[in-house]
Amino acid sequence: MVSYFPLISSAISAIFMILLVVQYIRRRKKHHLVWAVALAMFTLSSLLAFLSETNGWTLLTYRVYYFIVSPMVALMGVGTLYLLAHKPWGKYFLVYTLILSVVFFALVFSAQVDMAILTEYSPPSEKVPSEIGSAAIKSSEARLVSPLLSVPGGLVLIGGALYSFWLDRSRKYSLLIALGGIVQLLSGLRARFGGDPAYFFIFTTVGVLLLFMGFLLSSEYVRKREEK
Repeated sequence: MVSYFPLISSAISAIFMILLVVQYIRRRKKHHLVWAVALAMFTLSSLLAFLSETNGWTLLTYRVYYFIVSPMVALMGVGTLYLLAHKPWGKYFLVYTLILSVVFFALVFSAQVDMAILTEYSPPSEKVPSEIGSAAIKSSEARLVSPLLSVPGGLVLIGGALYSFWLDRSRKYSLLIALGGIVQLLSGLRARFGGDPAYFFIFTTVGVLLLFMGFLLSSEYVRKREEK
């Protein structure tokens, strides 16, 4: 049975990305551009996950899917630091993300992939729909580097949103952003450490929807403040 949650996630994140690009064109803020890149990666990863349920995984689509997820989360953290930090922490974290992403890219695209597992996660397997994660990657180094990108990025996104609300309690949209980040982070950790991966795409859809709602409310918040 095909799950449409990855397709829904892809559509939401694509709209989210377009709005961020529009905001960047209007305001020229670095965090909008960084988040737009991250959402483009999320759109692609969700679309590849959906296509895997109808067409199955290929070696290339699996490598691309596995590679882009962790840098995507790290870039969300980079954008958060560009928005909130007065010192150039965003630039430092961006350099960290880029360097580690290059290493991760080399590891993922040179690693051996278990084609039998790709077949297990392709239709008409009972594991479809289900998040494949690192199951087919034989490189322990790649599996080690992945959380070095995703975990710090997720924690910065969540912590930054909570910090923003703490600074100004009228920024209630920050709580939606924090909750969206928590849902995304927990869904990844749950799938990685033995939870039922079949629920992964439901949680990621809820997570990106919460992030999107938080962004829309933040845009409205900024608009009303500028009108005063």
